[in-house]
Amino acid sequence: MKKLFDPLFITYGVTWCIIHLCRHLHQPIPVLNDHLTDLVAVPVMAHLSLHFIRRFIVCNANYTYPLGYLLFMAGYTAVVFEWIMPHFSSRYTGDWWDVAAYFGGSFFYYYFHGNPYLPLFKKPV
Repeated sequence: MKKLFDPLFITYGVTWCIIHLCRHLHQPIPVLNDHLTDLVAVPVMAHLSLHFIRRFIVCNANYTYPLGYLLFMAGYTAVVFEWIMPHFSSRYTGDWWDVAAYFGGSFFYYYFHGNPYLPLFKKPV
């Protein structure tokens, strides 16, 4: 079974914690605060759901998401958080750069994190 807490997933989590800590301390990091959390949102959701699906649904440790599934996740996330939610809360802004970040995160996950053949995940001999 593939590991849930692999190096990239840990990097997503640490990045998210640093950005939110800086927000809490009222010292946001401008570009990172605005778009990096959106860039890692889809990879985090995809990684967690893929781990669950591999373990309990398909029972296949080598199963990966097709690109279409990841693009659907990005589109759904964009519609909810950038189109619908701004009508209900001022916390959500409806920023097109965030939409681009969701889709960029999908492509990143598909080509780098979702690829089981990358050297990052191979065990040393």
